[in-house]
Amino acid sequence: MSKYIRAAISILLLAFIAWRTNWNDVAEKFANLHLAMWFAAMGVALIGTVVAAKRWQFFAEELGFKRTLAQYSAYSFIGMYFNLILPTSVGGDVMRIWYLDGRTGRKWAALASIFLDRLNGLLVLFAFACVGVLITPIELPLWIHASVWGVTGCAALGILALAIAQYWERVPNQRREQLKTMLRLLLVPRLFCSTTFMSVLAQFLGAVSLWFLGLSIDLDVPAAYYFVLASMVPLLTFLPLSINGMGVREAGTVLFLTPLGVDEESALTLAFLWFAGGVAISLLGGLVYAFGAFPKDASNEESRPPLRPSILEKASQE
Repeated sequence: MSKYIRAAISILLLAFIAWRTNWNDVAEKFANLHLAMWFAAMGVALIGTVVAAKRWQFFAEELGFKRTLAQYSAYSFIGMYFNLILPTSVGGDVMRIWYLDGRTGRKWAALASIFLDRLNGLLVLFAFACVGVLITPIELPLWIHASVWGVTGCAALGILALAIAQYWERVPNQRREQLKTMLRLLLVPRLFCSTTFMSVLAQFLGAVSLWFLGLSIDLDVPAAYYFVLASMVPLLTFLPLSINGMGVREAGTVLFLTPLGVDEESALTLAFLWFAGGVAISLLGGLVYAFGAFPKDASNEESRPPLRPSILEKASQE
């Protein structure tokens, strides 16, 4: 979708929200914000980012890259910064690939590590949403159950499509071999357990961070429901409908909170705090980008042989 269309959708959504909102109530909620809870939420979110970086490190090391957790964390923060300033959600991943490659000429392996990292994280995201609707101690509207199980079903179909694509002859042979290798790597028992544990921990911390934000404005929402909210709203922002999810995030937060009796102003306040927290962490990535000693030429680094380089990287040499 054209960036101009996405910008127009963001503007229309924000304008509609602004028209419906009682801004005096929003201002009052910000005035009564419990700052200690907001800072606690930011601290938990920072830990979650490092945990997600550790998950990426597991995949990258299996593909032959040798970096420290501090470097993976720095690359992740830089990626968040570029996600913020670029009108696309993949700009940060491009930067992570560039930094991990480090002028070694192994961009296909770097891309594979990002793909596997994203895929593992998304699968756990869907799982958390399903668990959330099952353990929330209040009755939820049917459409929330339908949306959660519906997107989970679509994700299952997507995984099935990937599994089929690796055998589809219309896909170039090199791409099929790359896909086979990545899917096989995703299911290596030891690696699957370690990366999935990190995904579960990262998603749990994300839900806890959002719960703390809710507590900072005294929202009366069951803690378990934040598993649903912290999963479904980010999924909405992944859709290429707006600029960096602006407007979609706010509308999605209102959509999923009003059935629980939360007024629109409180839901919007939570969405604004959520966005502000993301901006604060992304700007931290800007500082890392500005003052970090990156990129490092890793071409002479000692590392173990990459997994099947003839398959993952042959295309990069053509």
